[in-house]
Amino acid sequence: MKWRGAVWSLTKFVLLAAIIVSAVSWYHSRSMPKGQAPELLAPDINGLPVSLQKMTEKGPVLVYFWATWCGYCRVVSPAVSDLSKDHQVITIALQSGTPEEVATYQQQHNLDFRTINDPAGALSNSWGLRVTPSIAIVDREGNVSAVTSGMTSKWGLKARLWWAAR
Repeated sequence: MKWRGAVWSLTKFVLLAAIIVSAVSWYHSRSMPKGQAPELLAPDINGLPVSLQKMTEKGPVLVYFWATWCGYCRVVSPAVSDLSKDHQVITIALQSGTPEEVATYQQQHNLDFRTINDPAGALSNSWGLRVTPSIAIVDREGNVSAVTSGMTSKWGLKARLWWAAR
């Protein structure tokens, strides 16, 4: 009988934690776009042009806002990098230095994704960014289908990408 009480307590704790994490994510991402995604046309840190609108023609795109100084990004970025092998990913490095510094950081941390440098935060501001990391999933029609901020998992992101592809 004691194990039932322990299982019930653990279940309540997990549910409460999920509710709190979801509420915090919603609060931080409430100013991110709903509906049509803002224009995203800029060179990446290698000088190559990036067009979110052209990318969405091929399917959903994960747009990841991060920073080299962001502690949570150190946990989320490897998952995003791993997803970039099989999914379209574009990232925006917020106030993280020069393109060369961002490239060096990515190399040192084995992060393999295309990045647009946003040294002054203008691009991130146009998306209503309030906190890093923040992620938007943009579907084929160019609509933001999901937004999350803070900690997230690779599997959670995969599920959102799958949903956007439907």
